[in-house]
Amino acid sequence: MKFPLALCAASVALPVWAEGLTMDQAVSLATTESAAWCKSQDTTLELAENAATQVDLTGDGSADDWIISEVGAWCGPNGGPLGGSGGGMTHAIVGTAVSSWMAGSWMLQDLRFVAEGEELEPVRTLLLAMHGTYCDSFGAAPCILAVTWDGERLIHFTNPPPN
Repeated sequence: MKFPLALCAASVALPVWAEGLTMDQAVSLATTESAAWCKSQDTTLELAENAATQVDLTGDGSADDWIISEVGAWCGPNGGPLGGSGGGMTHAIVGTAVSSWMAGSWMLQDLRFVAEGEELEPVRTLLLAMHGTYCDSFGAAPCILAVTWDGERLIHFTNPPPN
């Protein structure tokens, strides 16, 4: 089941200090560009039923962040799908800051590392299943992007350009 999203960009103007976004606010904030594109095609953005998930991306113990997935999103009723073989836009929201990637799926994991025989504090990590070309391979090749919170923003390693 899909639900329509008919929102305008003006409805997402949130103060920087806003905390604890509602699901509707998070979806609106994350999907502004896709909703505008569908509107320009005289259609309405429709997201999958479970497109929004409230999570703890920062590792602070509070599930006040969001993952909004556009996998399976559609410009309806007469448009077409927004994604492709690489999935759909996946948005991570911390506060009102949105970070977005084209991904097929995601999972949140606390990774544990050992250094010099000592277990370090777990690192909250967003794992994104990317299109294989992101990893300089082919479409179906396994390709995972790991994203972590550095205390101020979501960060990830990007492959340096080839020599």
